[in-house]
Amino acid sequence: MSTHVSKAIQGMAFFLITLTTPASWAAPDAVAGQAKAQVCGACHGDKGVSNIPGVPHLAAQPQLSIFYQLLQFRDQRRKGGGMEAIATSLSEQDMRDIAAHYAAQAAPLPQAGGDAQKIARGQHIAQQQYCSSCHGAQLQGQKHVPRLSGQSTEYFVAQLRNLRSGARADMDGTMASAARSLTDEEIEAMAAYARSLP
Repeated sequence: MSTHVSKAIQGMAFFLITLTTPASWAAPDAVAGQAKAQVCGACHGDKGVSNIPGVPHLAAQPQLSIFYQLLQFRDQRRKGGGMEAIATSLSEQDMRDIAAHYAAQAAPLPQAGGDAQKIARGQHIAQQQYCSSCHGAQLQGQKHVPRLSGQSTEYFVAQLRNLRSGARADMDGTMASAARSLTDEEIEAMAAYARSLP
């Protein structure tokens, strides 16, 4: 069995176990999440829109997407930005509450202006890669799949490069496979397109 396939199976097993545990049925509380997210605001912004280059916007992200990423950081399946230590200190209920808080926030504003030719190129590549089949028609995210529209350009570029190189693992290998054929120029064009979407 290839390493890629093995990692994909392990990733899916991890999330299936998480979904079937009784704790995963607890209702998330966005109000409690706001209080629990105080430490998050230092980097991600009070309303989930970061002013720090390379730090992702969390506003309007699907709840499950945020929850799953926190689980990955907690379990050392994903690393970066000191998130492993922060996630380790959170209970799964804390993660659900924080995710509910950020999901309820207004989406980041699209980037005004920008290079129209680059944005059009990014849209074309996103269509070729069938990004909307998982991320939604306007890349707004759904279920456990993250919102890309309005996302920080620096963060978008860094994550796709990490997925391409294998420095960042994804849940089932789909994103690593999709990113493998992309050039830096194509990734930057896609980031410009995503950032232009409301």
